[in-house]
Order: sequence, then C-alpha cells, then structure tokens
Amino acid sequence: MPHSWEIVQQKAESTLIGILSPPGGVSVDWALSFNNMVKPQLFDVIRISGLPFGEARTQMAYQCINGGYQWLFMLDADILAPKDTIPRLMSHRLPIVSGLYFQRFPTWLGTSGEYLPVMFNEAPDAEGTVTKQPITEFTPGSLIEAAYVPAGCLLIHRSVFERMLQAEIKRFFEWSMTVDNPAGRSEDFEWSARVRTLGFKCIVDTSVICTHETAAQVTAKGLQPKL
Repeated sequence: MPHSWEIVQQKAESTLIGILSPPGGVSVDWALSFNNMVKPQLFDVIRISGLPFGEARTQMAYQCINGGYQWLFMLDADILAPKDTIPRLMSHRLPIVSGLYFQRFPTWLGTSGEYLPVMFNEAPDAEGTVTKQPITEFTPGSLIEAAYVPAGCLLIHRSVFERMLQAEIKRFFEWSMTVDNPAGRSEDFEWSARVRTLGFKCIVDTSVICTHETAAQVTAKGLQPKL
C-alpha cells in the first residue's frame, strides 16, 4: 500500500495524455516512441481524430478538467518525443511548458531552406507591422519564454483552463485564420496569445528536442531520411 504522501504526489502528477492523430492512425516509429515514454503513475490516454485542431484540443482540455486530472499533456501523431519528456517538463512545475521541435517544411531565406524552431516572439517588420519572429538564438538546454508555443508536445496545468473559464473563454483553442482574416492564428498560437493576456508565460524547454515526422523526419539537424 502506498503511503499518504505518495498518494498526494501521484494525484499532483495525474495526467491526461491527449493524442491528436489523423483518422488513418499513427506510424510505427511514433507508436514505438510513445510506448517507450515514461508516464506518470496516474494517467489516462485520449486519442482524438477527424476533428478540426481547435475543437480536438478543446475537447482534450475539458476531459482534463472534468476528469479531475492536474495536467494535460498534448502529443501530436507526427511528434516523436524523448523518453523522459513528461517527467522532465513536469519537473519545472510551470503551468505551461513545451518541448522543442522544428518545422516540417523549410522557410526559404533567399536560396536556402531553413527548418526553424517552432517557437516565436513578436517583433515589428520593416514596415512596422508586428509579426511572429522565430526564436533562433538561444542557449541549448535552457528554458525560453516565447510569445507563441506549439501544442504538439505541450504540458499544461489545469489551472490555466480554470483561469480561462473564469475569464469566460470557453472555447480554449480556436483557429482564427480564415479567408476573411488572413492575419489570424493557428489554434495553438491563438491559445498562446489568449493565455498571455491572463498573465501566464509560455515556456519552451529546449533540452526536450523532438523529431517532427514527415515522409522523412525533421530533427535539429534539418531534414533526415528515415532509417
């Protein structure tokens, strides 16, 4: 029988793992990677497919709240995370902390294609318009504050969603980029903007380096073949 302090610790680390995957399922590489990951002692898994990203992630958040979990860890079906990702992110005791991965497709800078880190700040461009700027200068292994973090390998404490509900934000993740609003954001970046208005900081743990799957794989070294 576990001691009372062990029970308290287990409840404090109780986690809902939300997997966003396509209807066709996941790759063998992803399945092996996920099976190898260290999970908290109290955890459940929910897999959602076939829904818009914003709706899928919002449902995960409500399952986290209604199920009494303390944490929601979202992992996309094209992200291969290190074995100790969850305990390493949880060890920071931050309400929002993401792993690091790189774009699936290159950003072309002149004649070279760069696979940039998926974490951004805001800065004015040459015309003075505030735009997203990728964070490319950082100390590897450090914690980085970003204006926008992706949701493909993201740990969120339930208090974030509770604060959003208090602010009457009921649709947590919402894709705001449309034909009529081309300056809108993807569902994870829109969420980042909303939680920052509520006083939260979005943090990236650059020691948690994930592989972003395509037909090949994108790592910190760029586009690599599958072996």
